[in-house]
Amino acid sequence: MTRRRMVRKFEEYEWVDLAGHKDAALTKLLVTKEECGAENIDFFVSSYAPKAYAEEHVHERSEEIFYFLSGTGLFVLDGERHLIEPRMVIFVPPKSKHAIFNTGLSDLVFVVCSAPPEPEFHEEYAGYFHSGTQGS
Repeated sequence: MTRRRMVRKFEEYEWVDLAGHKDAALTKLLVTKEECGAENIDFFVSSYAPKAYAEEHVHERSEEIFYFLSGTGLFVLDGERHLIEPRMVIFVPPKSKHAIFNTGLSDLVFVVCSAPPEPEFHEEYAGYFHSGTQGS
């Protein structure tokens, strides 16, 4: 797949339920190989309703950056618990166990940047990605 420029509105993306993300933990898959041919990065926006969470998991190759926009919650990183709130940044190195919990009363909204992309992720969620032509 060749890389191509992409300009899309946030509203053009659907919210999807990803495995391991529970109780209305929704994600929009914004920049991916499937969307625009991005080979070195994935970029998502997530919105977790109160009580929603992502189970503890590990990425073998990917580094992840989380930036929290609104809401409050708990981020568990290698067994350490961290309270999260808007404007916080968390960096997760490869092979680090991590989980996210919305412990607040409103939606927990954050962006995630992951590099390099995990091939297993793209295989597992191939059906969620757009063709890259939608909204053009």
